[in-house]
Amino acid sequence: MKNLPPLDYRTLSPQHVHGRILIVDDEPLILELLKEFLESKGHEVITALDGQEGLDQFLKISPDMILTDLKMPNLSGIQLLKAVKETNPKVPVVLISGYGEIETVVEALKEGAENFLAKPLNMKVLAKVVEQALTLKATSIKGHAAYISVQQTTNITVPSHAELIWEVIHIISQSTVTSGFSDHELDNNLKLALVEGLTNAMEHGNKWDHDKRVDVEVVCAPELLEISITDQGEGFDPKQLPDPTLESNLLSERGRGIFLMNGIMDEVFHVPPGNQLILRKKAV
Repeated sequence: MKNLPPLDYRTLSPQHVHGRILIVDDEPLILELLKEFLESKGHEVITALDGQEGLDQFLKISPDMILTDLKMPNLSGIQLLKAVKETNPKVPVVLISGYGEIETVVEALKEGAENFLAKPLNMKVLAKVVEQALTLKATSIKGHAAYISVQQTTNITVPSHAELIWEVIHIISQSTVTSGFSDHELDNNLKLALVEGLTNAMEHGNKWDHDKRVDVEVVCAPELLEISITDQGEGFDPKQLPDPTLESNLLSERGRGIFLMNGIMDEVFHVPPGNQLILRKKAV
């Protein structure tokens, strides 16, 4: 197994999911470009020229995901996001942001946005983000059970194989349903934070060594979700990480991951010597 090249979740999907995508942008040329590109990837695409038209289309067609610009007339991307999540929180929403909109992107992540894309758009990154959002949505647990004051601790040990990340996410989703953490399973953007944390442990901690393990502990209660991810690497000084608030770091894969985890979770910190990551999210 050691002679095989490492797998990267950013190029891997267990299902190669295709979906109905609603694109909302007030620039017709961008709409046409995105529509043509995503259709070439096998997706069905519907477009809207402003936020209000986008909301009307959402209510009419029930898309599998939404890709929307932040700044638009009639209804902004943030307003559209909030309206969508109030209606159906399971629908992934990815925001397109311009330079200098970091604070708005952070607000969008806190409101439940699954991901973001920075302008100028990189079509390779766009394809990965879209497929990832659709795949995470497909891992949702069907069915609900009513539990009162249940706290559940789940321990998972997994080798450093990228394809196993999806299995871990599925197990964690089951834990959140059992404990009643949220009223609509594990939020899609919480799944994204976990994917980033698990990938960092396998890639940067264990160097994709298939003989090295990642230990995950999930403590889930109705009011709090805490996830500990520990790799077998030597650790590192968190101060050496790129500043996730700097606009320039959003263009790097690792910078994006750090930014997303901090934007989505309520608390993110590393335990010395740096090979253990703690993620915490309070129930809304």
